[in-house]
Amino acid sequence: MKKKYQELFAVLIILFLYLGIFINPSLIIESGISSINIFKNKLFPSIFPFFVLASLLLELGIATKISNKLNPIFKRLFHVEGNSSFIILVSIISGFPSGSKYVVESYKNKTIDKNTANYLLTFTHFANPLFILGTCGLILNSLSLAYKILVIQIVSNLILGIILRPKEIKTFKAINNYQNKSFLEALPKAINDAIKLLLFMLGSITFFMFFSKLLTSFLSLNPFFETIITGILDMTSGISLVPNIDTTNYIRGLLVLTFITFGSFSVHLQVLNNIKEEDLEYKYFFFGRIIETSIALLLYITF
Repeated sequence: MKKKYQELFAVLIILFLYLGIFINPSLIIESGISSINIFKNKLFPSIFPFFVLASLLLELGIATKISNKLNPIFKRLFHVEGNSSFIILVSIISGFPSGSKYVVESYKNKTIDKNTANYLLTFTHFANPLFILGTCGLILNSLSLAYKILVIQIVSNLILGIILRPKEIKTFKAINNYQNKSFLEALPKAINDAIKLLLFMLGSITFFMFFSKLLTSFLSLNPFFETIITGILDMTSGISLVPNIDTTNYIRGLLVLTFITFGSFSVHLQVLNNIKEEDLEYKYFFFGRIIETSIALLLYITF
């Protein structure tokens, strides 16, 4: 019965989108151009270099050496071993969906186990620092507020990681399958993997932007509710609409933080795409976003 309702829901969405295509075809072109501009100007420059560099560290086996150095600290904080320290560190630096990407790669190469991989999915959802300080800082016209959002987003995830950490440290023998690769072997793979992931990001952003524009135009919503719905469907598109809301910068910052911590359906789809070929469970990621958002909003209001 559950599958039947899912199929019906999918059919309704497809029919709705086909109807929108025929009624307002210019909306598709507008959505495509907007999503490409967002991707080209805001996402690709800030994410691509980090993806390539992090993949190189993994492929060359350097990530395992970094983890071995940091493990005493992260082991005490999060009760994890293997490549976990590197995954947490690079997730903070690179921004999502790199967390799920490197969780899957480390799990496939047996440098973390399944329980650790599912646990890491809950809290390695860090926004790219350049995106928050650059894009969000300009949108909010306040660098100090952007720093506040950045710090709260990092701290809320770390708190979440400590709250949900395993009671005991499970020791397992991590096997490093990244060894004996040269730089010339690792670089093409790193670039190809980054491009593949970024192209999927562009596709998901374009799809959800078209859907949100069609839905909000059909419902004739005011700027506030249009921003809310757009931000839930696609984070970056929603954040770009925040300046259109007639409210205080404090509320605008609250909305930006909410969109980032929840991640939007677009980001959730990217995570699902990363873990689809492994036996990892999406519910851990989703559960983590609900708790992280709650912690982040509490910290924002308090401080």
